[in-house]
Amino acid sequence: MLDSGYDPTHPDLAGKVKAAASFTGTPDTTDRVGHGTHVAATIAGRGTAGQPGGRGVAPGAQLLIGKVLGDNGSGDLSWTIAGMEWAVQQGADVVNLSLGAPAGEGPDPVTEALDALSASSGTLFVVSAGNSGPGRQTLNTPGTADRALTVGAVDDANRIADFSSRGPRLGDGAVKPEVTAPGVGIVAARAAGTTLGEVVDANYTAMSGTSMAAPHVAGAAALLAQRHPDWTAEQLKAALVSSADEARDVP
Repeated sequence: MLDSGYDPTHPDLAGKVKAAASFTGTPDTTDRVGHGTHVAATIAGRGTAGQPGGRGVAPGAQLLIGKVLGDNGSGDLSWTIAGMEWAVQQGADVVNLSLGAPAGEGPDPVTEALDALSASSGTLFVVSAGNSGPGRQTLNTPGTADRALTVGAVDDANRIADFSSRGPRLGDGAVKPEVTAPGVGIVAARAAGTTLGEVVDANYTAMSGTSMAAPHVAGAAALLAQRHPDWTAEQLKAALVSSADEARDVP
């Protein structure tokens, strides 16, 4: 997971993090925003802090945490590229990127890096589509990368969230995002000292966004990779996309 770091004291993430590194210039990987902790727990949280958040999608998965967003919640795309390279070097099967920036036409440095790393390593990169909807062609980079599995957000009635960025991709009209997942009112771990989202209690908070949808798919990809350890990133992506149900769009 490449995000704003994580809360190492949160019960839901105890024993879950195999390695962590910061690429932001700050010396630690502590999450002072609350975003990364929420995303990490959605992927692989143990659910031991209580019922509100429950367990993550793949509670048996081990996490690699790359801090590529600073303590103000923003970052440089060069940090993201460095984090992607590190995750691949660490042997990550799946990398979650719940982040992005406005995309132009054609490739850019971060999408080129994602495509190259995926091709050379077999790592599947799961990327949030962005929160610039409901207009067409509002996808963020690196969700515009060819090899990315780009994820939009739906609510609990399987309707595409109004904020969820839509395709097609600028320039060539490629179909993006490929899938959607729950991204409205998602309750997961709250980092200590943070108030991001709608606070539920001391350990949990509710958030909405394609940032919350992507880790649901990353968790599903981790389960699939465990079941089929010989599958490539393209095979994992194809299986997830082909087995998805059709979402309901909104006017």
